[in-house]
Amino acid sequence: MTLHNLPNYITLARILLIPVYLYYFIQGNLAATAFFFALSAITDFVDGFIARKYNLESKVGKLLDPLADKITIISILLVLIYLNIIPRMLSYVILAREIFIFLSGIITYIYGLNFINPSFIGKLSIALLYLAIALKLLNINYFGNLLFYIVIPINIYSAVDYSIKAYKRIFK
Repeated sequence: MTLHNLPNYITLARILLIPVYLYYFIQGNLAATAFFFALSAITDFVDGFIARKYNLESKVGKLLDPLADKITIISILLVLIYLNIIPRMLSYVILAREIFIFLSGIITYIYGLNFINPSFIGKLSIALLYLAIALKLLNINYFGNLLFYIVIPINIYSAVDYSIKAYKRIFK
């Protein structure tokens, strides 16, 4: 393993953690689910930090990282919806945003353009979403619910911001 590939390996680890936390979720072990989900969330920030700090960004990483993000969030949201752990309307709004961003990224890529780098507000939205989900998994409901209601407007704003950037990039 070379240092140049380290962020990509970390991203792959995040993808490999998906079936692990889903397994524990299905088994009803929410503490283990929260642990592995939190570990997944941490890898999301670590891979990007390493790639930027050491100038190790790659085309594979720019494709793999957002894919891992979306698969991670969509997979856990589907389970949270199915088990009715968070209010369905919140889940649907967040899920719609994630699918919208995912599809927008694909369209941008089809047009031969690079993916749009996430803004600070988008990163904040994801960080708060990861935290809200982890809190709900740990049955810390008051703060988990509060964070979900904070995440929704930030989530919507970041989706609109992303859409404007994508539109400008495609139709400039």
